[in-house]
This record gives sequence, C-alpha cells and structure tokens, in this order.
Amino acid sequence: MKQEIIFIPLGGGQRVGASCYYLRIGESNVILDAGIGIESGMEFEPDFYSLVTSPFVQSMSQISQIFISHAHMDHIGYLLKLMSQTKHASVYMTEITKVLSAYQLYDRAFIGNRASDEDTRLAAQRLLENIAPVSYLQTLNFGKYKVTFYPAGHIPGAVMMLFETGRRRILYTGDYSLNGTMLTQGCFLPEGLDIDTVILCGLHAKHPWYSKKTDAMYQQVREVLHCVETGRQSVLCRISQLSKGIEFLKVLNEWNTSQVPVYLDGSVMSMIEKMEKLSVPVLKPGNRIKGSFVPREPHVYITAEGGGGRGSYHCVRVDFSLHEDFGEMREFIKKVNPRQAVVVHCGKEKSVLDDTIEQEMMLDGECRTQFIFAEEKEIYRL
Repeated sequence: MKQEIIFIPLGGGQRVGASCYYLRIGESNVILDAGIGIESGMEFEPDFYSLVTSPFVQSMSQISQIFISHAHMDHIGYLLKLMSQTKHASVYMTEITKVLSAYQLYDRAFIGNRASDEDTRLAAQRLLENIAPVSYLQTLNFGKYKVTFYPAGHIPGAVMMLFETGRRRILYTGDYSLNGTMLTQGCFLPEGLDIDTVILCGLHAKHPWYSKKTDAMYQQVREVLHCVETGRQSVLCRISQLSKGIEFLKVLNEWNTSQVPVYLDGSVMSMIEKMEKLSVPVLKPGNRIKGSFVPREPHVYITAEGGGGRGSYHCVRVDFSLHEDFGEMREFIKKVNPRQAVVVHCGKEKSVLDDTIEQEMMLDGECRTQFIFAEEKEIYRL
C-alpha cells in the first residue's frame, strides 16, 4: 500500500534560520533539524503551532523520530527545547555532530556559568546523553520506512539522509558541499540512485550572481600571518562559528612555517581536543591556551568569546562561506536529477529580474526536475 508523504516547513523555508521540517511518512511523524535564527538582532524559532493545529499531529508527543543533519545553530539551536517537548521521540545524528552540538548547547551555556540553574543544567545534560549516534552509510529500519546516512561535506559530521518507503526515495540534503575542505571530504551518494524528491537546502537558489570565493579563508590566513611576521603586531581572530574557527586554525597551522605563536581561548581549545579524539586532527605543538596574561611576542589569538581580548590587537573577524554557490547547486541537481526538488533554506532574491535555480535548470534538456520553493507552514504532498 502506498504511503502518504507530507512535508511542512516549520522554519527555514524561504528565509535562512530556524531550519526545521516536518516529514510524515505513513503514520510516522518525523522532524528534520531543529534550528534557531537571528533577524534584526532578535532570535526566532520554528513554528510548531502550525504543526499541532494541522490534521496530522495533535500533540508533540506524537513525534516519533528527530534527525539532525549537522551542528550549526540554525539547524540545532532549538533541539533541547524540542526534545523536552517530544518525550518519546528518538534523536539521531553522527558522533561528531553530537560532540559539536553538546559544546554549543551545553558547554557554552553551563560550564563556568555559576548563575545557571542546576536543574536546568542536569536536564540538558540528560537530554544530550539520550541522543543516538549514527555512522556514515548506516541504514536504520523503522518498519514503514528506512533511512540511510550519507556524508554531506560542509562540516565534519554532516549528513544527508535518504528516506525509502516502498519504491519512493526522498533525500534531505541539509547543508552540503560538493568539494572537500581542510576538515572534511565533499558529499557522497552512490551512483544510480533514482531519487523521487530532494528536499534541498538552497541558500543561493535565488542568487545566480553569487560565486563563492574559494580562496577567501586562505586570504584571511595570509593577511593574519603577514600582520604578525612583517608588521610585528598581534592579531585577534574572532570566530562566529566553531566549524569555521577550526578550519581556519587548520590552515593557519599548515601555513605557519615561521612558527608564529598561536593562542586559543579555553573553550575553543576544549572543543578542538574533543574533535581530535574523534580523529579530526587540528592542533600543532605551537598551539597554546591563552589565560589572563598577554604574551609579549607578536602572536595570533583565536577566540569565540565576544570580548576584544586584553592587550593591543589588530582585530579580524574570521568569516568565509561553507555553503554551495549557484553553480555548485546546479551541478548537484544535474548529478542527482530528481523528479522533484523542494527548495528550502533560501536567501531572499536581490532582484525580481534574477533567475532562480528553477529557471536555470529549465534550460537543461536532460533535467527532469520540477521545483517547489516551499513556504513555511504550508502543507505539501510529495
């Protein structure tokens, strides 16, 4: 008997932030990712009211499984709240994503924070301990459907998820990368998959003018080292996302042939040490924890904290793109060639005259894909 498949974006539809998607396969109620977003300085969350007032779910206790693609806050920031609302749901992510999520949702909120409520801290700890780790290429069978996890690239631990029910195949990409980075290889899917629907995280699906500067991070590393080696000035590198900071440090260590001292704040060092235990090598002997002292010699200081650091520093905001650009998205769709692409996680168009990825793919005679730009709270039958 053919299973009915329903899809509702609860957040992260035609905007970036609070990525969270409801997928109903037969009688199974599934959530894909659980993020938060920031807009005009205000935090926003997924809209679960639209779900519990739908014909499909009357209570959050009916959610059966939660799958997390990767550990960026726009995909995991709401997870602890969601887990507390869905007492019986099982939560799945890779071991690396679990470690990164625990750092962002628990370590940064509670460790060293004497003002934190002890009951809240213990509750968060128990929730995180209940997450079930999965491996690349592992398949879980839930009876009415099964799901297989494939490497997504983007950041360590990220996965794409292939849902199979009967003869239907639905791929949720999360954020993905075709090409490898210093920390992870590009995405992988077996040849010959006949995919019916791709739920595509398409940040730049409406930005035909956007081409990723692949050397942006390397230019920042070059500038930082030049400032210390030639200008004899210390540089404070402030990271906004942990994965970018780790990747930046990896390249900095590779290029640092003159042995410039590189200091890390305690929280960054702690997270990197956890990553190394999961076989993601980053540290070099010249990396040190920076305490309250200010080193006299010119050095690099990498921090995730909001302050500017003590001492005289040239400040650099470490930022570069880990997302696919318009051309890479086109290449991915050509490779997968699904019958249908449901595009979410979209940045707004800059001009109504800009082509979308749909208009671009219409020019390709071999492309069979029909596109849906899914709006939040709308119901789609796949």
